[in-house]
Amino acid sequence: MAEIPNDVKRMLFERSPKLCCRMNSILTYLGIAFMLIGIISDAMNKVLGLESTHWFIMAVGFWMLGIFTWFRGYYSAKEELD
Repeated sequence: MAEIPNDVKRMLFERSPKLCCRMNSILTYLGIAFMLIGIISDAMNKVLGLESTHWFIMAVGFWMLGIFTWFRGYYSAKEELD
């Protein structure tokens, strides 16, 4: 099977390592913010928009998305597509 040229890979997938690293930091900070809202909501025994467990689940989800974008940026930089 023939190897796909780098120009075609860039056109198909358009992965930018810099953008992926920026998204990783944004998603990490959002995860921290959601975790803090969940902790504050649980400590006050009040519902701040969502239940505290929902804030924790959203925080974990955003952290997992951040890890995914970091790996995507790392491997695209390793392939020298940018």
